[in-house]
Amino acid sequence: MARWIAKAACRRVLEPSMGDGQFIRALRNEAQNQGASLEVWGVELAHEAYIATLAEGLLNSAHAINLDFLTLKPFAVDAVIGNPPYVRLRHLPRGAAEAAINAAERVLGQRIDPSGSIWMPFVLHATEFLTSGGRLAFVLPYDFTYVRYARPLWRFLASHFCRLRIARIHERVFPDILQDVVLFFAEGYGQSTDVVEFQAFDRASDLVMDHAARSATLPVARIESGGRPFLEALLPDGLQRVLANRFIDRSIRASDLVTFNIGYVSGDKSYFHPPADVIERFGIPESSLVSSVTSSRRTSRAGLRTSDLPKAAVTRLFLPPADQNALTKGQRDYVQRGLTIGIARRYKCRVRDPWYVTPGVKFPDVLIPVFAESPLLLLNDGGYAASNSMLCGYTRACDATSIAAAWYTSLTLLQVELNVHSLGGGVMVFVPNEAGSIRLVSGVSARAHLPIVDAHLREGRVLDAYASGDDVVLREALGLTDDEVELVALGVRSLRHWRSARIRRMPLSRKHPRTPVAI
Repeated sequence: MARWIAKAACRRVLEPSMGDGQFIRALRNEAQNQGASLEVWGVELAHEAYIATLAEGLLNSAHAINLDFLTLKPFAVDAVIGNPPYVRLRHLPRGAAEAAINAAERVLGQRIDPSGSIWMPFVLHATEFLTSGGRLAFVLPYDFTYVRYARPLWRFLASHFCRLRIARIHERVFPDILQDVVLFFAEGYGQSTDVVEFQAFDRASDLVMDHAARSATLPVARIESGGRPFLEALLPDGLQRVLANRFIDRSIRASDLVTFNIGYVSGDKSYFHPPADVIERFGIPESSLVSSVTSSRRTSRAGLRTSDLPKAAVTRLFLPPADQNALTKGQRDYVQRGLTIGIARRYKCRVRDPWYVTPGVKFPDVLIPVFAESPLLLLNDGGYAASNSMLCGYTRACDATSIAAAWYTSLTLLQVELNVHSLGGGVMVFVPNEAGSIRLVSGVSARAHLPIVDAHLREGRVLDAYASGDDVVLREALGLTDDEVELVALGVRSLRHWRSARIRRMPLSRKHPRTPVAI
């Protein structure tokens, strides 16, 4: 990144969140290597990091600013480089969050989504410093490539730079950043483009040598419309054509068949799910205990159906009547216990009336663990409720078994990889809208593969469970050829590969590592 800046003959460069000066150090080294004269400015809010960087003599003290970058009055620079903080706006103090939103609005011309993160105002404010033809080089969260709140930023960038580029590296070069990142490059400030160049590299050394594993030119409009072109670009050649010609017209969105919601939120898992000895000691009646699934981890290796879950996987939710006059002595005593130990003061409890009744307790038809490296769909024939560790599905105009029959194929795995976001470690996070966007082969009547699915799940072979539906669903019902099914499987392997990054030990900051907050 520093080499790209230095090679452009930039005279003045700004690092808006310099930490211990990692980028400033790189800029100085590159300038020396190329015999270039570079005036580097650094901004840092944290006083300790600011002092430490000055003490190391990395930059002229007259060019070091101990201030919140978003409050800094713009001055002309040829380039801005760095790694902005990734803190969500809602996690900032109210005044700081409002200042960030205002800074972004001043540039963008519209108010940004308050559910976003502070890196976006950083990028927007950085453009106010650029001279004509100026450059940006930022380490940004991978979410930048697809989240809804970043779409206005893409529109702005395309209308203000002549060239945009995203580089993704499979090797995790910044282990201090606990999420996936991309390198963002923009040049030619004051001009415009309608595309972004995308390159994917296996290792950081490949980026330096410009040896891309995959590359593509993507329309910015596709990002603005909510597409996932950066993922689609990683698919093997020919697969998108198969999806467009053989699948889309014969598939249906899962949301047309199932309504997905997150499970209930009790407010205190331990108190509201008392163990057997506590139930016995307080004399809590069975009428106020609801069998529930509260741990996604305990649903693994149990098969396809919740009726086969081990006893340890099913807890009891304390759900007494709302009317205090209807409480039994055991229920009253346990409610009093909650008051005594402060459960009623917990946020989720104090905002509901009465505090001890958990709202939204329902009995879904299918369950999907919210966090999973590989997706798991369970038939809830046990009739259990489920907490917010599970995504709850309620079928419409079909039965749960037909959903499972269509769900367990390699094509669903591919859809999951394309539509469901993941955390930095590669763990997928299932939320209602993304799960609902998964497309299933329509009109699947075959169910003969479900016993095989069940057997694979019991052995922990989740990928084999999905592949077991390929014959009856993809080949027979959908009519895909063996080569097309293999192409789907290859696409799954490719996206799983890119979702699970290798770690290379190259810390972003040697003295003052950032403490990133998930965005």
